[in-house]
Amino acid sequence: MGRMKSHSVVVVMLVLNACQAPVAEVEKPEPFLVASPRRGGTFEREYVGEVQAVQHVSLRARLKGYIEAIAVDEGQTVKAGQLILTISARELQQEVRKAHAAVESAAAELKTATIERDSTRMLAEKKVISGPEVELAESKVAALAARLEEAKANEGQASINLSYGQVRAPFDGVLNRLPRKAGSLVPEDELLTTITNTSEVFVYFRVSEQEYLTLAASRPDDRPRTVSFKLANGALFPAAGVIDAVETEFDKATGNLAFRARFKNEQGLLRHGATGKVVISSALGDALIIPQQATFEVQENLYVFKVADDDTVHATRVVPRLRLGQSFVLESGLSETDRFVVEGTQQLKEGAHIVATAAPSTRSPQ
Repeated sequence: MGRMKSHSVVVVMLVLNACQAPVAEVEKPEPFLVASPRRGGTFEREYVGEVQAVQHVSLRARLKGYIEAIAVDEGQTVKAGQLILTISARELQQEVRKAHAAVESAAAELKTATIERDSTRMLAEKKVISGPEVELAESKVAALAARLEEAKANEGQASINLSYGQVRAPFDGVLNRLPRKAGSLVPEDELLTTITNTSEVFVYFRVSEQEYLTLAASRPDDRPRTVSFKLANGALFPAAGVIDAVETEFDKATGNLAFRARFKNEQGLLRHGATGKVVISSALGDALIIPQQATFEVQENLYVFKVADDDTVHATRVVPRLRLGQSFVLESGLSETDRFVVEGTQQLKEGAHIVATAAPSTRSPQ
């Protein structure tokens, strides 16, 4: 009886000890966001652009003198041929009068010589004088006719020089600042103002050689023609532009090639010298796109964790065709139906089992 009680106590103790022993916990898989490559769409590139008016010229003084009067105000819209200001040029006025007097004198001498020649001809016909005298009269008339033409040319040149005193608009446009006011003495070649026509503008931007070659290698139908322009405040200019010119040589200092886009600017919002960003949108066709955050590098090769049907992950090499902002366009490595871990790849190991959670759709690469 004593032995049975002892045996029972041992059994109870073993049961109690077994209940108190720690139970090994089973490691649960972690949840990870999983997605499939996105096909096609568009991507955007931005380039710093500089606005230049289609017509922009500097008006300079063609002669020395005082500004007599200013006919328009700064910032005013002017028409082609409209008077902007006048420069006093009294010396040139005197030159015009002198040249005109020379014309009148030469014309009078020619008239007298012509009368004398006609009289000489009549006398020669009557055998009163000899033939050489007629020739001499003819030569005198010819010399005076040439002198008259020379005097007229001098008068015309003097009038042209005097006209430089009237500064007129070469085309329709907007007048810029007038640094010299009425009464100011201006030397020859002094900058008087500038005039700008911004009804249309050019926006120049530079493209790297690598990007240029990518564009050149694409099909003609896939090459971008229209572009957008982002203003300095981040707002988008309402009208689209068209690429209409490309330089023929790369800049040796920067390795870039200049492009030109033309924009309609009917409201005059864009001003000469303004800056912004040219935005070029291009189609990706059937290319597959994955986010950059889903990738990791191993010995300069790019990998993603591909998710198998049993939700285990395996490192898979991908080959990018190009990088667009926060995304990669793939050349090879994944198919459209494959799944990959979107983020948290640094926490994973080869063959790890995960809880796959569908990731929200990603936006187009910027």
